[in-house]
Amino acid sequence: MSEEAVDKLFKRTQDEPYRKLLDMEVLEIEPGRALVAMDFKPQFENIYGKLHGGAVFSLLDEAFQLACNAHGSIAVALQLSIYYLAPAEPGARLLAEVSEINATRKTALYQAEVRQEDGTRIATAQAQAYRVGRPLPFDEQGKLTT
Repeated sequence: MSEEAVDKLFKRTQDEPYRKLLDMEVLEIEPGRALVAMDFKPQFENIYGKLHGGAVFSLLDEAFQLACNAHGSIAVALQLSIYYLAPAEPGARLLAEVSEINATRKTALYQAEVRQEDGTRIATAQAQAYRVGRPLPFDEQGKLTT
């Protein structure tokens, strides 16, 4: 089921409006792990000309939703705590990687990190997901069925 779920999830992300809005690129998905990239563009600047924290959070959250749903059943965020470590360089390519570190029948805990391609750590986070226990509502083409 996991390979099928990953395929459906990947197809679903291709039509996801929020991912498109921030031009995030899904690089890898596997059960409990995901890697997503985004370029720091001028429209993502905050009042100081630095990358807005909301853009960093969004990138992490995108990778988080993919990692926890790649098991093939619906999982939703319970909590995400982020720590901002350094400002990103203008124009930098950012990578968010999320990995499952513990899972039970109903919850799962994830470690997350955003870094620039050169390895500079921008943020770290921990996230917890609630596992609903129902299959993903996507068809073979990744279209929402409910």
